[in-house]
Amino acid sequence: MKNKGINSKAVHGGKFHDEAGFGLSTPIFRSTASIFPNGTGSYKYPRYNNTLTQEAVSEKIAILENGESAKVFSSGMAAITTVIFTFLKNGDHAIFQTGLYGGTQNFILRELSDYGIEYDIINSIDPADFKKAIKENTKLIYIETPSNPLLTVIDIEAIANIARENNITTAIDSTFASPVNTNPLDLGIDIVIHSGTKYLGGHSDLLCGAVVCSGNNMEKIHEIARSHGGSLDPHACFLLERSLKTLGLRVAVHNTNALAIARLLE
Repeated sequence: MKNKGINSKAVHGGKFHDEAGFGLSTPIFRSTASIFPNGTGSYKYPRYNNTLTQEAVSEKIAILENGESAKVFSSGMAAITTVIFTFLKNGDHAIFQTGLYGGTQNFILRELSDYGIEYDIINSIDPADFKKAIKENTKLIYIETPSNPLLTVIDIEAIANIARENNITTAIDSTFASPVNTNPLDLGIDIVIHSGTKYLGGHSDLLCGAVVCSGNNMEKIHEIARSHGGSLDPHACFLLERSLKTLGLRVAVHNTNALAIARLLE
């Protein structure tokens, strides 16, 4: 699927092949108990995010973001907090962009100090200011672009390069860009996060989140995700996969309308 267009990826990526009913849509597998595999495969359990419905939509999101692996969550905040707690522990330091989504910022200000995690919030979008804030114990740089709600745009590639030079993991909330407008993994970012409630879902009837990254980083995230329990319900997975099929078409119209408004206001 790598060389396919965004709409082909959105429609055909991660599709489950229904050998029983021959349906074109992924079935909703609601079972919370399954037969334990006899030496092959993995035990399917919804909280582990490995049921067929969950895996199909996760694979589609990974393909859209040009990533190796993806995982869906019960909300954008579930995805965000799981990533942060995966890569930050007591005694670590993190660097955050100013003007982050309100829920993220509230979590940082109210929770991280209680876990012994140090942080700096950079009141600038100049990558040089992020570089100045790096300490010996800095483990994560977290950005969001365009930010919610002020639409601040930061140089993704410059931040990724600074972090890589200092062996620091990077994460980005790319919700407002969507995979149609930006693929941060291609620019050197380690972990991409989405609140699927916005453009991925697109119909104001779905609460969900998603994380895309390398297989190695996903193994780390998976261990924390299993404990925190923020897995996505199979029916919500079905709705999300339905919505993703029109993502490219919907965002293209958003872009056209936004440009028209911007030109009018200019």
